[in-house]
Amino acid sequence: MPFNPEEMNDALRRARLAQSAWSALPLSARLAPIRALRSLLASDPKPLAEVVAKEIGKSRFEAISTEILPSAEVCRFLLDRAGSLLAPRREVMRGTMPFTGSAVIQHLPWGVVAILVPWNYPLFLAAGPTLNALVAGNAVVLKASPRAKETVAALVQKLWDAGFPRDLVVALDSSDEAGRALTASPLIDKIVFTGGSSTGRSVLAAAAKNLVPATVELSGYDSVFILRDANVKLAADAVTFGLRLNGGRTCICPRRVFVEAPVADDFISQLKERLNRLKLSAPMDPQTLREADAFAEKLSTTPGAQMQVERRAGEKEKALMLVGGREALAAAQGNFLPAIVVTQVMDAEDALQLDRESPYALGGSVFSQNVATAVALASRLRAGIIGINECVVQAAEAALPFGGTGESGYGVRGGDEGLMEMTRPQSLAIARGTFRPHHVAESEAEDFVLALLRARHSGSWLARVKGWFDYACEGISWKPPK
Repeated sequence: MPFNPEEMNDALRRARLAQSAWSALPLSARLAPIRALRSLLASDPKPLAEVVAKEIGKSRFEAISTEILPSAEVCRFLLDRAGSLLAPRREVMRGTMPFTGSAVIQHLPWGVVAILVPWNYPLFLAAGPTLNALVAGNAVVLKASPRAKETVAALVQKLWDAGFPRDLVVALDSSDEAGRALTASPLIDKIVFTGGSSTGRSVLAAAAKNLVPATVELSGYDSVFILRDANVKLAADAVTFGLRLNGGRTCICPRRVFVEAPVADDFISQLKERLNRLKLSAPMDPQTLREADAFAEKLSTTPGAQMQVERRAGEKEKALMLVGGREALAAAQGNFLPAIVVTQVMDAEDALQLDRESPYALGGSVFSQNVATAVALASRLRAGIIGINECVVQAAEAALPFGGTGESGYGVRGGDEGLMEMTRPQSLAIARGTFRPHHVAESEAEDFVLALLRARHSGSWLARVKGWFDYACEGISWKPPK
């Protein structure tokens, strides 16, 4: 059925009406369907997992463990944290005159949030921002990838079953035409997009025309740092897991490994043995397979790149592993394949320099038996979420904010910060009393203001005490202009 823009606009108008009523409810009422959804996901996950598995081509085990379980964790997180995070905050208001009153900072919903859902983790990457947005008081309209529309429709049905109003959260047409119309619509108030960098730029350009804010999680080209004191077996196991998971179709899949020279041969040997022996957890779909074959052909002519996995063209269950230097890293940049480039480095500084040559900065991993050393190195990376002695799984933690910078986008989902992204702050400044000399003061009050400046901000307590004394004297002697 062709895309009907009027049907979309009608859904957006209904969502706006539903949002007005929804945001007026107390938080406890907005959390009640979250509690019900959590129970539904736990009590009967297999039918939903079957939908995901059939449509995306992953096993039911992966659908449960990487999509449904993390979605249930988001429910738990919101039930535990939303009350304290969304509660109004009080501040003392000092301003340019002393003791002028107090302020209340409230966290208001944006309105209608448009979520553009990718195909690789369509349930989890839809559920996380959707639940955050709903709890914060927003309405949600979801535009699924054409490759994942059944999964998103099944999620929306679960949300309705849990008690969310039908007009409050809806699945729209999944076509690319619908996506372009949605991001350009003046009827939405915020966009959440997960996908490639080039499409992300188009989304941001459309949103800018209506000054609609956006959270964009874009492409990853994630790096792994294996230091000379690392547990090499653990590192090889973790990288293998990260590369095989979801058939390598994970935004923070390890794609670059920088391994220090003393352990490079051992690591390369162990990783090569694993990848030659093991199959991907989900076979490549036809499009990914074509890209993988073209990638292998391209890298075969790249100077210094050496293929390590015995793989024939058209083989859809084998990951690609290459050993190479700067040229191989550059040639592999931006791929979304089960492919990894291993580069031997002299030390961490050498690895950092190579890492910074890529504009992508989404996630990463550091392996070292000295956690302090690993944390110190991780703190120098641009990536937004970094595992210490682990790959990938940190991205599923509901309490952790997830997002990148540079070519990998900006804004976050997950954690306290992910919930707060679904709100906008509103400050209510409440003045006390009627003493308002600033309403009428002019240049004759300069000494008055200077005394206040010294009272508040002088470097020593003695100078501040004198400032308050001067301020009191100036206040007594000051006469407002006639």
